[in-house]
Amino acid sequence: MHLYGDTLERYATRNLPATELTAIDEHISNCMFCTHALAEASVGMSSWERRGWLGRLVRIEPETPVEDSRSAELDRAA
Repeated sequence: MHLYGDTLERYATRNLPATELTAIDEHISNCMFCTHALAEASVGMSSWERRGWLGRLVRIEPETPVEDSRSAELDRAA
């Protein structure tokens, strides 16, 4: 199983069923061909990072911004 075309794009945007995402996650962690294809397809995406001695791609969860309570109070007062 290798990732191509629409499946690769849908995987990069995480727009696949959960079971398929899990299976592809496992495959990506061991397949350098698909890791390279994913890196090429998601050059502009910030949700992937190379880690480890072999430089494997891992998905990074985006950080959720913490709202400053003072700025929220000022917004409500305005």
